[in-house]
Amino acid sequence: MFVFLTLVIGVVTAIYFYLRLKMNYWKDRGIPCMEPSLLLGNLDGVGQKLHNNINVQMVYERFKIGNKFCGYYLLQSPRLIILDLDLIKNILIKDFNNFVDRGIYNNDEVDPLSAHLFAIEGDKWRNLRNKLSPTFTSGKMKVMYPIIQSYTQILIDLIEELSASDESGSFDIKNVCVRFTADVIGSCGFGLECNAMKDENSEMLKMGEFFDIRDPWVRLNFFFVNIFPNLAQKLNMKVTPKFIIDFFMPMIKQTYDYRINSDVDRHDFMSLLVQIMKNGKLNDEAGTSTGTITFNELAAQAFLFFVAGFETTSTTMTFALYELAYRKEIQEKLRKEVIEVAKRHNGKIPYEAISEMTYLDQIVNETLRIYSPVGLLFRSCISDYEIPGTDFVIEKGMPIMIPVHAIHHDSRYYYDPEVFNPDRFSSEEVKKRPQFAFLPFGEGPRNCIGMRFGQMQVKLGIATMIKNFKFSFHEHTTYPLWMDVRNVVVQSMHPIRLIAEKI
Repeated sequence: MFVFLTLVIGVVTAIYFYLRLKMNYWKDRGIPCMEPSLLLGNLDGVGQKLHNNINVQMVYERFKIGNKFCGYYLLQSPRLIILDLDLIKNILIKDFNNFVDRGIYNNDEVDPLSAHLFAIEGDKWRNLRNKLSPTFTSGKMKVMYPIIQSYTQILIDLIEELSASDESGSFDIKNVCVRFTADVIGSCGFGLECNAMKDENSEMLKMGEFFDIRDPWVRLNFFFVNIFPNLAQKLNMKVTPKFIIDFFMPMIKQTYDYRINSDVDRHDFMSLLVQIMKNGKLNDEAGTSTGTITFNELAAQAFLFFVAGFETTSTTMTFALYELAYRKEIQEKLRKEVIEVAKRHNGKIPYEAISEMTYLDQIVNETLRIYSPVGLLFRSCISDYEIPGTDFVIEKGMPIMIPVHAIHHDSRYYYDPEVFNPDRFSSEEVKKRPQFAFLPFGEGPRNCIGMRFGQMQVKLGIATMIKNFKFSFHEHTTYPLWMDVRNVVVQSMHPIRLIAEKI
C-alpha cells in the first residue's frame, strides 16, 4: 500500500511539474502574458462567466500599450496574440507565406466535409483557392442575385404571419433571419427549395442547429481536435458528426448527379462547382484548366458555403435590426435612403441598387464591428519568423491569434466604441483610421472568399425589411443585450423580440 501511495504521489508530482514547466513558455522568453492557471491556462471563466472574445479583449487591453504581441495559453498550449496593426499587416499580407495556414483541424480521409477551403493548408489550399476565386466575382454575384431576390416577398409574408399570430404582435427576429438565410443558402448553394420560411421544421434548419457550439460535447470535440491536431489525426477523429455527414453527402451527390445528367445550369454555386469538377475551370473563364476537383472536394466546398453563411449572415442581420429598432433616427434615415434608391429603379431593389445604398453599407459595417461574427483570426507559423524590429523569433508551428473583436472595440480607433454609430464608416472617417483596424472578413490572400455573397444577402434582407416595416422593441427586449458566453459566435442569451409595423 505504501509503495502504491508513493507511486501515485510521484506520478501526480511529475505531472504537476510538467504542466508548470509548460506554463513557463512565455515567461522563459521574456514575453508578457497573463498569469495562467495550471489546467485552463488563460481560459478561466470562459464559457461560464465571460465570452472568449471578452477574455481575449481583457488580455489585449492589458498589454496593447508598448507591446507588439503578448503570450496566451489555450489550456496548456501556448499561443501568440498580435497587438500591433503593422505586425498584423505583415502576417496577413506582407509575410503571408510564413503564415499561410490557419492551423484548423481537418481529415479528408475519414471526414471529407472537414477538408474545405477554410481548413486545408499549403499548396492544396492555394490550388483550390485559385480554382474557386472566379466563383465569387461581382459578375457571378450579379447572376446569383435574382435567386436571393426571389425570397424577399416570402420574407415579408413571414414577418406579417408571425406578427399576426402573437398577442403582442412581436416575433423573434433571429428566427426570421435564420429562416431567410437557410432558404437563400439552400437555393444558391445546393439548388434546393428548403422552405424554411414556410416550415420551421425544415431539415436545413435542423442541420444549422449543429453549429450552436453551446452543446458541451460539440464544444469539447471542437477544442480537442484543434488543440491536439496530431493526436486527433492519429485517432482518425472527425470534426463533423455522423448525422451531418449522412445528411449532406447524399444530398450533394443527388444534386450533383441531377446537374450532370440533365445538364441543368441554375447559375448558382453548385453549378459553378460542377463546372470546375468537369472542366477544371468555369465555362466562361479564359485560359486552360488548372486541374479538376474531386467529388469530395466539391462536397466540402458546398458544405462550407452552408457553414460559413448560415450563422454569420443571420447573426449580422439580427443585430443590425436590433440596433435599428432601438435607434429610430438611424432606422428612419436608412428607410429614406432605401425608398429613394428604390424609386430610381421602379420601386424595386435590383443588384445595382444595393451599391447605391451607402448608408446601408455603413450600418452593416458598424454591425460587423460591434458584433464581430469572427472574433479571432487564426494563423499558424510554418517556418521560423523573426518579428521586425525585435529579436524575438516565432517558432515554426506556433499558433497565432489576431484579436478582431478587441481591435474593433479599441478606443484608439473608435471613439466611444460600445456605441452603435454608422457614421464611423463614412468615407471621410474611414480615411482617418488604419486599414487593419477593421477586419470582419480577415485580410490578404486568405480573407473570406464569400464575403461579397454574404454582404449582398445581408444588405438585401435588411433593405427589404426596412422598406416594408417600422421596427420597435417588445417590452421585454432589453438594451444592451445579455450575451451567451457559451457560444463561439456572438449570440444573445435570450430571444430578441421585435414589433414590426407594416408600412
